Amino acid sequence: MRFAVIGCGTMGRMYMERLSVMPGVQLTAISNRSEEALAECAARFGAAAFTSYEELLASEHVDVVCVTLPTHMHKEVVLKAAAQGKHVICEKPLALNPDDAREMAEACEHHGVRFFPAHVVRFYGEYVQLHQKVKAGTIGRVGVSHIKRASKHPVANSWYKDASKSGGIIFDLMIHDLDFMRWTLGEAKTIFAVNKQAEGIDYASVTVRYDSGAITNFEAFWGYPGPFLTQVELAGRDGVLRHDSRLSRSLVIQRNDPELGAHRGVEFPTRPALKDPFVVQLEHFTDCIRTGKESIVSAEDGVKAVELAYAAVSSLQTGLPVRLAASLTEEAAR
Repeated sequence: MRFAVIGCGTMGRMYMERLSVMPGVQLTAISNRSEEALAECAARFGAAAFTSYEELLASEHVDVVCVTLPTHMHKEVVLKAAAQGKHVICEKPLALNPDDAREMAEACEHHGVRFFPAHVVRFYGEYVQLHQKVKAGTIGRVGVSHIKRASKHPVANSWYKDASKSGGIIFDLMIHDLDFMRWTLGEAKTIFAVNKQAEGIDYASVTVRYDSGAITNFEAFWGYPGPFLTQVELAGRDGVLRHDSRLSRSLVIQRNDPELGAHRGVEFPTRPALKDPFVVQLEHFTDCIRTGKESIVSAEDGVKAVELAYAAVSSLQTGLPVRLAASLTEEAAR
C-alpha cells in the first residue's frame, strides 16, 4: 500500500519514520511548503517531493494520505484528498469546529474512501487496559474519574501557540483525554471549563458529566517543569484503576529551568513498550483499509472529540456549563 505524508513538521516526520520501516507499505510521496524541509525529508526517506499538495493528490502512486499539517489547514486538504479517491489518516483534532469536522467525514463517505482520525491514545497499552477493565466491569460502575496530561509549553512563535490555528490547549492537548474518556465512559451530557494563563504557563480544567452519571475532571497543562506526564484514575463501586507515567522511573527530580525557553516545545509521551503505539495505529488503519473492517477510531469518533473540545471552549467563553446536543436529543427520545 502506497502512502504519502502532507506536512514535514514534527508529526509529519514522525509518520515518515514509522512508515519507512513498516512492512507491506511504501512511503512514496511527501509534500511541504518549505522547500528546505521538503528536500531534507525527501532525501532521507527516498520519497517523491511535491511543493504542491494538489499535485501529490493527483498522483496515481498514492493510495493513502497522512495529513499532518497545522489543524486549521486540515479541512481543505482532506476534502481534496477524498475527491481524488485517497484514503485519509488525519492528525487530531480533525478541525477547529464540529461543522468542519462533520463535513470532512461526510466528504470521505461520499467519495467512498476511509477516514481515520489519529487519536493515538487508544493504541497505548496502558490506556487499552484501562478501557478494557472498565468495560469488563472490573471496578463496577464508574462514578468519578480524573485524567491529566502535562508537557512543555509551545514555542512562542509556533502555530501550536496560536489558538486560531491549533485551537489552544483544550483542542491540541486535552482532546486526547476527552476522546479516551468518551470511548470508555460513553456520551457526555454537560461540560464546564476554566483556563488560566501566565508567561510560559497555560492550564485548563474541564469537568464533564456523562449520560451514565459519571463525572470526570480533566486537566491539561502546558509549561510543566518536567518530562511529559500522563495520569488517570477511575473510581468505581468495586475498586479503583490508576495509571501514572511517572511510575516507570525510580527517581523523580523536577526543577524549573531558569531559561524559560528551555522547557518549551512539542513533546511525545515516552514509555517503555514492546511496540510503538504510533506504529500500532498505522498498522491498524492499514489493515482496516485492506480488509474493510471497522476501525477502533471511527470518523464519528473524531467528530465527537471536536464537539467536546468545542463545547469546552464555549464554556470558557461564557463562564457557564454547556449542555451537549446529543444528550438533549436522547432525552427527548426517552
